[in-house]
Amino acid sequence: MGAIERTPRDVELLGLANRQHGVLRAAQLAEHGLTRRMIAQRTRSGRLTRLHHGVFTWGHSALTREGRWLAALWACGAGAVLSHTTAAACHRIGGEHGTDVHVSTTRRSVHSRDGIVVHRVSSLHRADVQRTRGLWVTRIPRTVVDLADATGWAEVRGAVDALRWFSPAELRAAQRRAPGRAGRGLVVRLLEADEAHTKSELERRFLRFVRRHSLPRPTGLNVQVAGFKADCCYAAERLVVELDGRAYHQRRRQMEADRLRDEGYQLAGHRIQRFLWDDFHAAQEARTAERLVKMLGRRVP
Repeated sequence: MGAIERTPRDVELLGLANRQHGVLRAAQLAEHGLTRRMIAQRTRSGRLTRLHHGVFTWGHSALTREGRWLAALWACGAGAVLSHTTAAACHRIGGEHGTDVHVSTTRRSVHSRDGIVVHRVSSLHRADVQRTRGLWVTRIPRTVVDLADATGWAEVRGAVDALRWFSPAELRAAQRRAPGRAGRGLVVRLLEADEAHTKSELERRFLRFVRRHSLPRPTGLNVQVAGFKADCCYAAERLVVELDGRAYHQRRRQMEADRLRDEGYQLAGHRIQRFLWDDFHAAQEARTAERLVKMLGRRVP
């Protein structure tokens, strides 16, 4: 079969594809006058490459990830949004796991297929979706809720740590709009870790932790060390333990002050160990105990 002539219509379709991350819908081809026979002819010649039912690339199949994402959304139909690890990658707060595109939809008739993992959900509230770079995607709070279902603590924690600003209130609201999720426990843990806690609450949490693990009680609480008021001090070991119960955004703002404070302790001959609220969570406290006993120079009980 001879080569297909490059017509003005083909030039228009190429321009349209370039504006749509390299992909075209079958309906758009028809709007530009291509019949099924003409589409089949261009597919055989390599000018069109079929990605999914009704979704094509123009002249190549080496798509950007945005092209893969848009093709998956079109394949899943109206109302589909990027979600889970794909949404995290879109927001630049996480990486994709493999090349599958994760899509959420309320439509019962949509199923997973090669390259697309479909999550059928009972609802997608308008407050939980947004349009970014021409792509419908779950907003960051809903993305975190979805990650808690599909991944683990490290991925959820990493996603939030990648944010310049984190709102526990928005995450709590997104969780309420998606009840009964398997990852609820991780979301609750995240909320507890990133909200403010009083110094007395954290001190009581630390002392209970010390008792549970048969570790020595600090020799002093809220004592002066090197010109600073230290939360806990082990005098014989010259170890200062600082308990940080500040909210996430407060910690971000105070990092430089903490660094200068730690330098002051070190210049006075003390070692410093900082603990956050989450370090005493049941899933984390065994590791926290190991960290503390190493700093104390003792064997793990």
